[in-house]
This record gives sequence, C-alpha cells and structure tokens, in this order.
Amino acid sequence: MFWLKHKVNTKTISRWKPHANQDNNAYMKNYLFITQSLMLIQLYPAFGQEIQSNAWNAFFSDFSLTSSTTIRTEIHYRSVDFYSTTDQILFRPQIKFKIAPGVSLTTGYTYVMTNTALGNMTENNIWQQFGFIFPFKKFRFFGWIRTEQRFIKSPVEKTIFGHRIRFRSGFGVPILEIKRKKIEFIVFNEVFMNFKEGFPYNYNQNWTLLGFEKKLSNRATLLSGFQRTLVNGKKGYINKNIWSTIMFYKL
Repeated sequence: MFWLKHKVNTKTISRWKPHANQDNNAYMKNYLFITQSLMLIQLYPAFGQEIQSNAWNAFFSDFSLTSSTTIRTEIHYRSVDFYSTTDQILFRPQIKFKIAPGVSLTTGYTYVMTNTALGNMTENNIWQQFGFIFPFKKFRFFGWIRTEQRFIKSPVEKTIFGHRIRFRSGFGVPILEIKRKKIEFIVFNEVFMNFKEGFPYNYNQNWTLLGFEKKLSNRATLLSGFQRTLVNGKKGYINKNIWSTIMFYKL
C-alpha cells in the first residue's frame, strides 16, 4: 500500500512540474512588464522639464588576443537635436577576460568630451565590470555591473572626483532569420547611481532601449533602436529621446 501511495504522489508531482519554456516565457513577460513600467515612470517628469531629441552613433572593434582575452575599442559620437549639434565624444579602450562560459571581467578607460554653453567639459574615468550572458531556449539574458572612478573637469571649476555604479540587464529574442542571419529584438534597462559615503545613494540617470540587432556578416553586427534616457541634472530632469546605433566589428 505504501508503494502504491508513493507512486501516485510521484505522478501528481510530475504532472504539475513546469516546463522550461514556460519558465522562460514567464521571465520574459516579467522583464518586459518591468521595462515598460520604467519607461512610463520616465515619461512622468517630462512635463515642465527639458526634452531633447538626440542621435547616438558608435563603433566597437574587437581584437581577440586569445580564446578568453579580447581588446575592445569604442568610439561614440552623440549629438543634440538629432544631428544638429555635437553633444559628446567618447573614446573607451578596454580589455575583457572570459572567466567562465557566459561570464567575463572587464577593465578599461574612458575619455569623455561634453559640449556645454561655457565650453568643453572633460572626463577621464577608470572602470571595472562584471558581465554575463545566459542563453535560454528562446532568448538570451544579458547584463553587467560596472563601477567607475570619474575625474571631471568643467570649464569654470577645478577637477572633481566622483564614483558611480551602473546596473544593466536585458534580453535578446530572435524574431526573424534572413539568409541564415538572425534578427533579434533587444530590450535593456540601465540604472546609474552616484556613490555617497561609500554607498550608491544618488540617482544619476536611467537608460531604456528597445531595438533590433542583426548579424551582417561573420565580422559585423548592427544594433539600432530607440533609447529613452532620463538624467537627473542640476536644474531638474533632462529627458532624452535618442535614436541609438552601434556597429560591432571583429578584427
């Protein structure tokens, strides 16, 4: 009798065990809900605040030293009023170490030149990053945690030091395949927090991107989409509606 009872309970449990694809779909729905909520939150302070329509373009080149070590160079050009006025130019060399499947450590340097009404503001920062990519059956989950040590020089002030942390997470979902090259729908959200007394205390900005990524060749991949950015500025929130495009190229 005990064996029969145990057998029945096992069948009952197995019948209610969720399938992997159901779990994946649930994760995806939850993430999209959170991302949409963040976008709506960003829309709220737009009334009565500065609103910009910008364009961001970037070129990322990768050179593999070994199977687990890669040098990447990023060049960014960002403009205000779409392409009317230069806003920022960034140069970001870095080296990435693959420490496990889908897990990496990266360190690098960033030079930032920002065009302001008083002249050019420059920033030199050193950063460290823990990154991950986890593939599932129907999508991939990716993200990073990055810390930055920032040295900022404005046209009218002395160099100041700041410490910032960035959290990014997102999904890539294949939606179409053309000539054996997949097109992915990409969504990510990234939160920036400034440190105060050793803790990520002050909200700095938030990025939310909805776009598409297509592999053009064995070496080139293009990512392009709409990015909503909310920046906590000195005079209030700045809302940026950005069309962002990045070309990735393997040397």
